Amino acid sequence: MTINNAFPVLEQIYEFLKENPEFLVKTKFERIVEYLKHLHEGETSNFKFEAPDKIIGKFGPNRVLSLKFVPDFDDKKDFIDWVHKHVNL
Repeated sequence: MTINNAFPVLEQIYEFLKENPEFLVKTKFERIVEYLKHLHEGETSNFKFEAPDKIIGKFGPNRVLSLKFVPDFDDKKDFIDWVHKHVNL
């Protein structure tokens, strides 16, 4: 299996976003969506949110992510582990 989104890349995106004061005032859900927007590998117009919990985009081999069981964004280890598992299926 090819890993398109290795842990160091996922962590770098996470840390980059947390340095932005405007990012920190967003809700936890908005932070998750913003993080996934940065991870998305395509045109912005191809990134979509479908209520209540589905993100459609290009994340390595995966095109649809369910946010139903996503961990708390502020729990960096659990969140990055979840992202790594779901975008590298």
